[in-house]
Amino acid sequence: MQRDGLLKNLKIIVILALVIGLIGAVLFLVYGFAFMWQAMAATIITIFLSVLVILLIALSIYLWLKYVLLKREINKCKEELQRYRKELQKFKSESKEEKH
Repeated sequence: MQRDGLLKNLKIIVILALVIGLIGAVLFLVYGFAFMWQAMAATIITIFLSVLVILLIALSIYLWLKYVLLKREINKCKEELQRYRKELQKFKSESKEEKH
């Protein structure tokens, strides 16, 4: 009788140990997945910010090059305008001389 009671108690203890072990394993997996989820989220945010920084650097380089080329074109146009002003002054002076 005592032996049957001990076996019954042993079965209950083994079942409780398995249940507690399964609960512990599930909690450990959830805990591990939480860390993995945080790592994945941090990686995604880091990659997103890195891509954003690269795009902003590329945009700033593009705008700077556009500014430099536009400034160069403006200087060419200013030189051409000065040349046309000189020619206009020359024609005006010639036309005044012809009238007098």
